[in-house]
Amino acid sequence: MLARKLFVIILLGIAVISCNSNSSGNNGNAKKGFVAKIDSSMTLTQIAKANNIGEPFLRTKLGIRKHIGKSYTITEMAKRFKFTIDDLRQIIEDQKNKQASRRQKKKSNSGK
Repeated sequence: MLARKLFVIILLGIAVISCNSNSSGNNGNAKKGFVAKIDSSMTLTQIAKANNIGEPFLRTKLGIRKHIGKSYTITEMAKRFKFTIDDLRQIIEDQKNKQASRRQKKKSNSGK
């Protein structure tokens, strides 16, 4: 009986230590801010809507003319226009984080 209780306590201790070490070990690498919603089968229009960002803004940043590729997936457009999905993700996240930063500054200035 005592051995069983000791075994359960040891298992709980291991679980607590492993949970704490995993969460604290990733803090330096954890991404802060907005995380873009992108799937390789989505169109640019769908990505813009999912991330609440303007499609014309994305087209400009990626060098895609207005009338090109409304029905192509982002994978097809990435091949054609020589960008990666990570490039697109970075553009979206940078813009959304800038917007959030501006809102935060505006909010803190209006509170004074």
